[in-house]
Amino acid sequence: MTSAAYEINRGQSVRRAPRVRVVRGGRFQFGKAKEVMRQFAAVLVVVVLLALITAIVAAQAKLTELSGDIDAKRSELATAQTKYEYLSGQMDSISNSANIDEVAQNRLGLVKTDPSQVTYLRLDDESVIEKSDSKTDEILDDLYTAALSLIGSFEP
Repeated sequence: MTSAAYEINRGQSVRRAPRVRVVRGGRFQFGKAKEVMRQFAAVLVVVVLLALITAIVAAQAKLTELSGDIDAKRSELATAQTKYEYLSGQMDSISNSANIDEVAQNRLGLVKTDPSQVTYLRLDDESVIEKSDSKTDEILDDLYTAALSLIGSFEP
């Protein structure tokens, strides 16, 4: 049958478990700090990406500028090479031994020498040519040379 159970705590008050409430973040509020750090990281990523994009655009601009400079220098080089080839051909045609006479006679107006017009002199080892320093010395030397020439013309 059923018997009634004995109550031991009849006179004492029954303790109940305290009511516990779960709150996110607690009293230190780490959630806000985490959110600020996430925003900072996002801003940092955006700044880094913008810096990289700016660097790429600047590099492309410099590359385009240098490519233009290279093209200009190539054009100058081609012009210089063409001029060099032209001048080299002109030099070859002028320096050809058959053309030297033609250039000398036609362009420069030179004539061939007559062998009777050429006089050869042989100087001794002791021959000395002195150059006078002043105009007076030159005039006296010219008078002396003229006098010797005049005396030499009287001899048979």
